[in-house]
Amino acid sequence: MQMTRTTLFVEHFESAEDYDRVTSWLERWKKGVRVADYSTGGYEHIWNVEGPDEALSELPQEYFCSSEWAGI
Repeated sequence: MQMTRTTLFVEHFESAEDYDRVTSWLERWKKGVRVADYSTGGYEHIWNVEGPDEALSELPQEYFCSSEWAGI
């Protein structure tokens, strides 16, 4: 299975909906997605993940950001 590296970024200043969506997604895909790193600045959350395109396609494009980890 082809694994893709990507970085996910969400904020939750007024609502934790985006954060909750990512953590629920990670729980559903825990056997197929690897979290290489996670960091937070309180309201900002960044995950470096590696997973199949099938899993990654479930998340909104606005969660994806460029990073050294992702190679973009």
